[in-house]
Amino acid sequence: AGPGGARAFPDALPSAAANARGRGGAPLALATEPRTFAALAAGGGEIGVRAARLLERLAWPGKAASAGDAPAAAALTPAQEKLHVEGQAVYTSLCIACHQEDGRGRDKLAPTLVGSPLALAAPEIPIRILLHGKEGDVGLMPPLGAGLTDDQIAGVLTYIRRQFGNTGTAVDPTSVAPARAASAGRTRPWTNQELQALDAGGRGGRP
Repeated sequence: AGPGGARAFPDALPSAAANARGRGGAPLALATEPRTFAALAAGGGEIGVRAARLLERLAWPGKAASAGDAPAAAALTPAQEKLHVEGQAVYTSLCIACHQEDGRGRDKLAPTLVGSPLALAAPEIPIRILLHGKEGDVGLMPPLGAGLTDDQIAGVLTYIRRQFGNTGTAVDPTSVAPARAASAGRTRPWTNQELQALDAGGRGGRP
């Protein structure tokens, strides 16, 4: 009992999945299915129940979607996996200070990347954000892409779009050069309105 005779703990704890969803949490993305935990879950019993609850909070390519869950992401090709790994190194050196290890950002400094409509938009949108920065309601992102190669930009965006529970497509390095050329004369950060207009207008949008 707690103070005044009230119960200190609830009678039943919600499932791990409910906890994650209640906190707005995203599943932890894995590269492959955790077969050891899947086998434990299939075995039943107390350990099986715990393993099943853990699996609810994990995502991997090809995982069957539960009701209300986002569709599973398509598996990356070997070349895209290489981009993903290299992109993690770029994220750790340039992005993690503001967007944090879990991608959830920092209050009044950087927005979350978890489910971000701009990060998951057509690749040219986040490419332009990296190249020229972005101003918005939460902080000002500086232009970082000018010092990165096309492969590095594609890699870090592939990492962001497939990490933190995101299920976006990989970014092809060949899509970076056209975005550079299309906005080569830009000297100020993008705004939300400009980027949304570009995304709505498709690849024919003007910088």
